[in-house]
Amino acid sequence: MHIKKIEIKNWLGIKELFFAPGKFNKVSGDSGSGKTSLVEALEKVFTNKNRRTEVVRHDQEEAELFVELDDGLQTLRKVRTEKADYLKVKHESMAVNSTEAFLRRLINGDIFRPIEFVQKTAKEQTEIILNMLQIEWSVDDIKAWFGEVPEADYQLHILQILKQIETVYYAERESINREINLLRANIEGIKRDLPANYNGVEWKEVNLQELYKKLSNAEESNKRLQEAQALIEGLSIRIKDIQQRSANASMEKKLDYQRQRDSFNDTIKRLEENMQQEQAKIDDVDRRILETNSRLDNELEQAIERLKLQYQAKKQTAREDIHQEVEQSRVFIAEYKEQVAEKKSSLMNIDEHERKDLEKIADHETNLIASENEKSGNAQQVIDTIVWADPEPLKQAADEAASMKEYLREWERMNDIIREKLTPKEERSAELTSKIKTARELPMELLKTASLPVEGLSVDEQGRIRIDGTLIDGLSEGEALGFAFKLAKAQAGPLKVICVDGWQNLGSRQREIIETSKQDDYQYFVLETVDGQDLNLEVVEG
Repeated sequence: MHIKKIEIKNWLGIKELFFAPGKFNKVSGDSGSGKTSLVEALEKVFTNKNRRTEVVRHDQEEAELFVELDDGLQTLRKVRTEKADYLKVKHESMAVNSTEAFLRRLINGDIFRPIEFVQKTAKEQTEIILNMLQIEWSVDDIKAWFGEVPEADYQLHILQILKQIETVYYAERESINREINLLRANIEGIKRDLPANYNGVEWKEVNLQELYKKLSNAEESNKRLQEAQALIEGLSIRIKDIQQRSANASMEKKLDYQRQRDSFNDTIKRLEENMQQEQAKIDDVDRRILETNSRLDNELEQAIERLKLQYQAKKQTAREDIHQEVEQSRVFIAEYKEQVAEKKSSLMNIDEHERKDLEKIADHETNLIASENEKSGNAQQVIDTIVWADPEPLKQAADEAASMKEYLREWERMNDIIREKLTPKEERSAELTSKIKTARELPMELLKTASLPVEGLSVDEQGRIRIDGTLIDGLSEGEALGFAFKLAKAQAGPLKVICVDGWQNLGSRQREIIETSKQDDYQYFVLETVDGQDLNLEVVEG
């Protein structure tokens, strides 16, 4: 169902307007030219609500708004300054009753404007979305939730009913808590006459004879422990000295072997470098011979013929010298290889020598410690098995127990008050607290089960709106706009009208919206601000 015809007279910034809209309509013009007036006129026709106090054009007494739909429904609304407004709704083939309610149903209560929605706060957006939700419930549900049917006005919305129930339970809990506070004050008065943190159960179970027996046993154990400690004190000092000397010897050995390793590694490195140098001479022999031959050939060409034999002799000598130097390098390399092998063999053996020396030091340390332990007999065993016990706390505990038993009668009287009076009231208060918590948490639970208008929309335990898991105020600008259009389509009633403000600010989104409109059955009115332009209405074919 779409709008077929719009006629407006003397409404806000519009003196007179006649427009036959299509599926996608652009309303453009400068600020104040009447773009928003057109949308507000449509809202007025179907909702009878004004966004402004004065809507009739200045110096006029009446504004006239007429809308005809493509199914034949015609609506004429006259807004008057001096007398009651006028509304007439007629249809070519059906009777229309309860006209205001009928008109509101056409747009599901309101014309949803996605850009306006995006510009609202997260709290305002949440309230709009929650108002779209329908929640099913019954009195049996109330009884199941609270174990009873509390006093409330069950004609209200379920969220309002739960708030009333919460208030009733809260008032009862306040009354009981006042009585609890009086009982606690009485108990505190008794507590002030008792020692701090007095525990009668503990003192009733205390056995004075057992405490004094523990004191005697502790004194005997302490005596044996002192004798053993005196015997073992010298042993500990001697063992520490042995361990320190052994540690020093091990460190010396490690340093000595590390120096040897460093020396071998340096020698190996130097020899390998010498080998590389000599090998370079060998590898370069052909180039050097070629270079020498070339040089001597040049000299030979410039010399006279009689010296040719002399230069041939020189070349032969040079070749022999170079080959002799190469042979010498090969000898050096062989010698270096023998030396490297010898050093590597020594380096491999040094780890084994070091291990054996360190084992000898450790064995020597173990033998010395064992010898010292044998000298000390079983004194260490006594020290390991007996823990020193301070007899003074045991004596104080026995004296304190005797004193504390004198307060048992008052303590028992205090517990009678707690058991017979305070505890039942606290249990009822806790029960009420649980019911109050239920009344507070149920709205969020019910909202989770409500039919949601858009796929991906959810309500978390704090009543916040999420889109595909993201809080509504955490959406990007593009995501927020896309969601607003989905919500607009879900909210639209039989009259599938979508109004878009600020068309000029949507950039590349304009083409996307136009292309989307070709695939759906909604009618679009987009408002574009153009500086210096009068109000202009056109049907966009895409």
